[in-house]
Amino acid sequence: MPIKIAGITLYELKEISEKLKGKVTSRTLRNYIKQRKLRAKKVAGRWYVSDVALREYFNVGESQKGRKK
Repeated sequence: MPIKIAGITLYELKEISEKLKGKVTSRTLRNYIKQRKLRAKKVAGRWYVSDVALREYFNVGESQKGRKK
């Protein structure tokens, strides 16, 4: 279940993976964080991604489509 703090919604990696119906695993999301493709914070041993970071990730991905040739 997402956590709301100060108007920001935070998701655990497992929640994001489940929302994407397992097409992106938690491991892949951790790799994206390591590669700085996805912004996240680690709190008490768990990674959290904000709704804002998710929007940024998907917007950047969409804007880069078509640029690769």
